[in-house]
Amino acid sequence: MRRVGGRRGGEQGVAAVEFAILLPLLVALLFGFIQFGIAFNDKIQATNAAREGARVAIVGVQDWTNINGSGKSFWQVVQERSGTSGLTACSVTSSNAVGSTLTVQFDYPVNIVIPFVPMPPSFTTGHARAEMRVEQVSFLPLPVPGGCL
Repeated sequence: MRRVGGRRGGEQGVAAVEFAILLPLLVALLFGFIQFGIAFNDKIQATNAAREGARVAIVGVQDWTNINGSGKSFWQVVQERSGTSGLTACSVTSSNAVGSTLTVQFDYPVNIVIPFVPMPPSFTTGHARAEMRVEQVSFLPLPVPGGCL
């Protein structure tokens, strides 16, 4: 008796087995791309927040605990603009002279979740930094009181 489909016996489930072998790899790759995108977005937001914080500081600050009459401290404003909570190692450094460089830097948490894979500490914390030229001397001395929240 001849088979009509042209397939030899024993090869009928090969495609299903190959798919079952490749599916976990493809799913892991897909979720890896998504996690990388989330981590990259965190980096962009944190860098932008550091840049905006530096911009606020270089034009002269009259009260570090009440930025532009908002009732919020400098680091509260930076944290809101970063889109994350838990900023650490926050600092603002400058010689507080017109023409000098002011630096705003902080560490922020990176939310990478890869199941069953232990993450080294360097993958769970990102660093944001921005430098700008001082345009106006602040009325209050550095460092910014309170540090991180």
